[in-house]
Amino acid sequence: MERLIEVNGISAGYGNRQVLWNVNLFVSEGERVLLMGPNGSGKSTLLKVIVGVVKPYSGRVIFDGVDITKISTSKRINMGINYLPQTRNIFPGLTVEENFHLACFYCEDKYFLERLNWILGIFPFLKDRLSSRAGLLSGGQRQALGLGMALMKKAKLLIVDEPTAGLSPKAASDILKGIEKAQDEEKFTILMVEHNLRYLSGWFNRALIMREGRVILEESDTSKFLNRKLLESIFFDDV
Repeated sequence: MERLIEVNGISAGYGNRQVLWNVNLFVSEGERVLLMGPNGSGKSTLLKVIVGVVKPYSGRVIFDGVDITKISTSKRINMGINYLPQTRNIFPGLTVEENFHLACFYCEDKYFLERLNWILGIFPFLKDRLSSRAGLLSGGQRQALGLGMALMKKAKLLIVDEPTAGLSPKAASDILKGIEKAQDEEKFTILMVEHNLRYLSGWFNRALIMREGRVILEESDTSKFLNRKLLESIFFDDV
């Protein structure tokens, strides 16, 4: 498989507070790659570097063969990098339909309707809520809206930060099934931060583990992530 995204020697942070230290990783076309690690390990910062929200101190980000390290976030989105942050991923004061319009602000009407109908096929429970204020949705409905907004433009790479955090088991299952259905239909690549492994058994191709701003482990044997002792070693012990 061709490598779609490569992170080479990335160090980054916020002002003088360094968070990432010489991070290297890749995701190949069509893969589902899971990014794990304890709080504060740099997972969300790494995603933001890939999206372009955080500028690295050093290193390069290569997407589809192009060095995008200095390219703006908006241009990365136009290239097919779609991003669902963990929080603040909808506009609660607007209706559901208005949120979709904002996610596809410059789209032609025909394209907007095509994408909206496709997303409503992925998350049919949003059909009757298009005129509802987004802030009144349930947690699962909000996350489905956020994911739908991230997919209003066709993706080559979908980056998702903890999509099931705080959701009920049914809502979490609905979100992951929606992501799976969308990928099956449009064949994009997924890089996801997620900790609810009971929903992900057999779902991802590889897992990358971060500690203290570094990738410390890569694992393609997904069955190992059902092992409690391994998980405890990743999150609490020295590895």
